[in-house]
Amino acid sequence: MIVDFKEENYSYEKIIGDSYSLANKYSEILKYVTVGKSHDNRDILLLKLGVGKQHMVCCGGVHARENINPIVMLRIIEDYAEFYYKHKKQKQEFKKKDHYQKIRDNDEYEDLLYGTCIYEILQTFTILFLPLLNPDGYVISLYGFEAIENPELREICKAKHESSAEWKYNARAVDINRNFPSILYRSKEPGDYAGSENETKALISIFHDYRTKGFLDFHSRGKQIYYHRKVMSEAYNMKQKEIALRLAGVTNYVLNPPEIEVDAGDTGGNTVHYYSERFKKPALTIETIEDDAEFPLDIRYRETTYHELKMVILEFGSRII
Repeated sequence: MIVDFKEENYSYEKIIGDSYSLANKYSEILKYVTVGKSHDNRDILLLKLGVGKQHMVCCGGVHARENINPIVMLRIIEDYAEFYYKHKKQKQEFKKKDHYQKIRDNDEYEDLLYGTCIYEILQTFTILFLPLLNPDGYVISLYGFEAIENPELREICKAKHESSAEWKYNARAVDINRNFPSILYRSKEPGDYAGSENETKALISIFHDYRTKGFLDFHSRGKQIYYHRKVMSEAYNMKQKEIALRLAGVTNYVLNPPEIEVDAGDTGGNTVHYYSERFKKPALTIETIEDDAEFPLDIRYRETTYHELKMVILEFGSRII
């Protein structure tokens, strides 16, 4: 495996390097694209997985301290790509007489079914993965504010007087997940206006450059799924709930109650708010990891989160075709 969950500090450079390695190994179905630059001049990467004409978007690493999901997303990409290649070979074997009799046990049969689902979804969709939307915040959460090269940005961050391990923001100390144009958006900081951040612009460009069928945004904490949009129609929210229930079934996560779509005293401007209002297509926030987990997050969450999420994208794709 290229993506190693035992790597203690999975650096930004490691994410970039492993993404290149994955794209090279699985070049038939995986493309590496740079879709923007962070304010401290780091690449915002897009990994395009699949050969299908339909598109869906999967995003991670919006909040800096939530550093488990980007690595898990890379492992899911590797897993899907490997099973795609394996199933392609198996399909050739199916043409040979008595191949099905060669299946030795239930585990092999389960792998066959899993590979078939992956193969079909990647034939139908090209999945647009942004595993780390906020690379500047990510390096702050791992190494502290000195990881920011621009001295002016570094001082802006320090002036917020928050721990680097608890850091949610980008290098301009803006919460990206409160920066998207939406009905509930309200400015929270001086100079913060809807769509002001490079990271926000990068994701919005993906939404508009591709004709997408749906959007999943992966956050932490709570093991819950946000689906309700009070500014959207009843029909839209019924469809959202139907999908959310299916995703809850494969993750054992709970549905977040509609009345706390936005926490008291907080604002809108979330990634999913923008996508829902602008495109009127399914958009859900998946919150991984226990609600009482402390930051920095233990690397042992990588393995458990991977097993909770590996079926989510397949299930979501089957619901939005």
